[in-house]
Amino acid sequence: MIVPWAPVEIIDSIGSVLALLLAIGCLQQAWAWYRVRHEDIFRHYILLFTLAIVVFAVSRSCGHLIKQILILSGREHIWHLLSPFSGAINTATFFIIFAFSLYYQRVKIIHTELEEYKNNLEEMVALRTAELEETNFSLENEVTERQAIQKALEAERERLAVTLRSIGDGVITTDIEGRVVLLNRISEQLTGWTQEEAAGHPIAEVFNIIDEFTRVPRENPVPKVLKYGQVVDLANHTALIARNGMERSIADSGAPIRDRESRIIGVVLVFRDVTETKRLNEELNKAQKLESVGVLAGGIAHDFNNILTAIMGNLNLAQHLTNPNNKIYPLLEAADKASRRAKSLTQQLLTFAKGGNPVKTTANLGQIIRETADFVLHGSSVQCQYDIPPDLWLVDLDPGQMSQVIQNLIINARQAMSSGGLIKIKSENINAPAAEMFPVLDPEGKYIKTTISDDGPGIPTDIIDQIFDPYFTTKAKGSGLGLAISHSIISKHGGFIKAVSNNKGGTVFTIYLPVTAGEPSLNSPIIPQSPIKPAAGELIMVMDDEKMIRDIATMMLETNGFEVITVKDGAEAIKVYKQYQEGKKAISAIIMDLTIPGGMGGKETTTKILALNPQAKIIASSGYSNDPVMTDFRSYGFCAAITKPYLINDLLTTMTKALS
Repeated sequence: MIVPWAPVEIIDSIGSVLALLLAIGCLQQAWAWYRVRHEDIFRHYILLFTLAIVVFAVSRSCGHLIKQILILSGREHIWHLLSPFSGAINTATFFIIFAFSLYYQRVKIIHTELEEYKNNLEEMVALRTAELEETNFSLENEVTERQAIQKALEAERERLAVTLRSIGDGVITTDIEGRVVLLNRISEQLTGWTQEEAAGHPIAEVFNIIDEFTRVPRENPVPKVLKYGQVVDLANHTALIARNGMERSIADSGAPIRDRESRIIGVVLVFRDVTETKRLNEELNKAQKLESVGVLAGGIAHDFNNILTAIMGNLNLAQHLTNPNNKIYPLLEAADKASRRAKSLTQQLLTFAKGGNPVKTTANLGQIIRETADFVLHGSSVQCQYDIPPDLWLVDLDPGQMSQVIQNLIINARQAMSSGGLIKIKSENINAPAAEMFPVLDPEGKYIKTTISDDGPGIPTDIIDQIFDPYFTTKAKGSGLGLAISHSIISKHGGFIKAVSNNKGGTVFTIYLPVTAGEPSLNSPIIPQSPIKPAAGELIMVMDDEKMIRDIATMMLETNGFEVITVKDGAEAIKVYKQYQEGKKAISAIIMDLTIPGGMGGKETTTKILALNPQAKIIASSGYSNDPVMTDFRSYGFCAAITKPYLINDLLTTMTKALS
């Protein structure tokens, strides 16, 4: 039985359409199931498999439709050619679609992951950027802190450098091997080495020290400090020899440099130049020695003058009472000359007396120098060369004392050049005495500098420091007081004197005297000495603690017609003065000793007597010729003054002057 082909084709087409619809329905169901949990990989695969089936169904349905069209159109031969490949094509299409879907899904997952990573990357970049910014901020803070620390270290280093440069002492640091690391400015000046030159050199090479007296090299303190780890001081009398050979007295100490763990990492030496300090101390010691001698000399001279007053007074009276043709008279004259020499010696002793001030007047020092030097060198084989400017400043000085200083120096120079020679005297105005390196001078003051130099053999270095000591002399007939007196006089004038000499020959004395702004004093006119007039019985009181002085004064005055009463101290003098003041005959004048041991002296007694009688005539008397009262007696109420020891003419002349 032959069945018509048309119904079969229709049923086949309808089946294909239904199969396609069924596949599409399954695809929709799989899609819905996938959307519920799209992250589930299993649902991904179910969806892809369903899609592949749908594509297979479409492919197969399309294949049937093509087959039917070819058959209906009478092209069956074409179908017969394609039909062997129809199943393979459908199967291949299924697998291709399924594989492509898997690849597509995988690509989609990767794309999704990339999208998510992209989104997360921005967050990560933002997070990382924030972290980097925070790190950068921390680094900036750290850099700022480091810069601040660096600046602080530089500032500290600069402060240290400034401090080292400003320290008035020399500072040298070394490492543990004793090699120089650092020198400050003062140490560069004292050693003669610069920082660059000294760095790395052994300390003994830069810091070269010796004993000032033995000239033997001193042990350097650095090795001791490194060995014992303690502060080490230099021995006394240590001198530093600079690179140029200059020698300076120094005081020094060395100390260890330790790190935070107290380990020694080096040594620091601190030293200072004490040359000027030593010289100043020597001058002070010399001044104290002279002052001590002055106190002693003043007391001795005062007592000696009292004794001389009695001796010279009695000799003088004996001469007046003895015929010059008498054999005794030459003996009296010889004794008188000897006593006058003793008087001159006491005057020299009094130069040292404490409180003995020069009687100053404004004068030209150059004139005094010329007159004194010419007088001393007159008739000798020694010549004098002057270099004294005409505009030399003026000085407040005691002409007599200053002439004595020049005289002592010129005599010494003349005696040092027994075969003749040349003495050079130079005076100059000095504005900056600080530059002269004498700390005893006022750095703001003005001075006249005078140098007196000779061509003699010089003074040995081992005794030059003693030449100003009292009673030190190298001469067989010298007293040892000439230079000591000169030193004392210059000191009392506010000046300074020093000597420089060596064994090669020649000595230079240098004198500094402070200048004055005053005008030169005119020489006082010579007042003719009042003639000694015989007394008319005037009553004179003599006050002195020494009985022999009272006795000799009484004899001198009574010889010339005075009446005399004597008292031993101020209290008795006031009592007697009151009695005579109330009596018939008043006291015409009083000779008053200024110093009364254990009693009221002349100064206090005079004040009380003048309170009783402002017109009282009182004569000051003392063995201290340099006593301020004696040099300016009128300011203390006295009308005249007489220095012990005195002769009869001295006493009568003074009395005549006081009474007139």
